[in-house]
Amino acid sequence: MTIVKTAVSIESELFKKAEDAAEKLNISRSRLFQLALENYISQYENLSILDRLNSVYSGKISEDEQDFQKLMKTYHEKHLEDKW
Repeated sequence: MTIVKTAVSIESELFKKAEDAAEKLNISRSRLFQLALENYISQYENLSILDRLNSVYSGKISEDEQDFQKLMKTYHEKHLEDKW
């Protein structure tokens, strides 16, 4: 893996919190920023996937799906009657 050095500007209070967290975790500040960025990107990708899934499943169900749901409901109700 290639390492790239970069400069990032952040507020001094956030920098202090990062320094404290890195010290408590016994990792370098660079490692802390790397972990934080990896976590942020992972969450962003997961939200993107969730948005796409929500858009796919947000539409109305087809007639075939409605018919299948009715069939399954009838099947389920019949088996409940048999057991009670």
